[in-house]
Amino acid sequence: NSFLKERQLTIATAESITAGMLCSAITSVAGASSVLKGGIVTYDEKLKVKLLGVKPETLASYSAESAETTLEMLTGLIKLDLDASIYVSVTGVASAPVNTYQLTKPVGQVYVAISYKNKIYSFETILQPEEATDPRNQIREKAVSYIFDKIYEVIISL
Repeated sequence: NSFLKERQLTIATAESITAGMLCSAITSVAGASSVLKGGIVTYDEKLKVKLLGVKPETLASYSAESAETTLEMLTGLIKLDLDASIYVSVTGVASAPVNTYQLTKPVGQVYVAISYKNKIYSFETILQPEEATDPRNQIREKAVSYIFDKIYEVIISL
């Protein structure tokens, strides 16, 4: 948050796997109102379609937890014209392997898309929990850290 604030950058998010944790992490630091435009949690596929314009065909072909869906979520977020410097979308698998539409994704699979200065960056990783206790939320927390790392990399690279 302070990194974004120092650079006078703002951010808007479309979250699935993190279900608002990214926005929450940003708002945990004083001065968040100068950074965070807001976020949309589209956990359910219908919300991805209705709010962000994700194509049902994309969900059917690639699943809700895919790079393709994440990119369409990002595109839909950008179309909302929130006047943010950075747009971020994230999807992934936090627990039990997903076998949606016959496509199996491992636990910890995370997809992130970032738009900054009219360029789109896509990332994916598999995150491992540290302990057996509460692995689902460990993965979600690690996803937020991963996103912050990628935002930093994108900004610093330009």
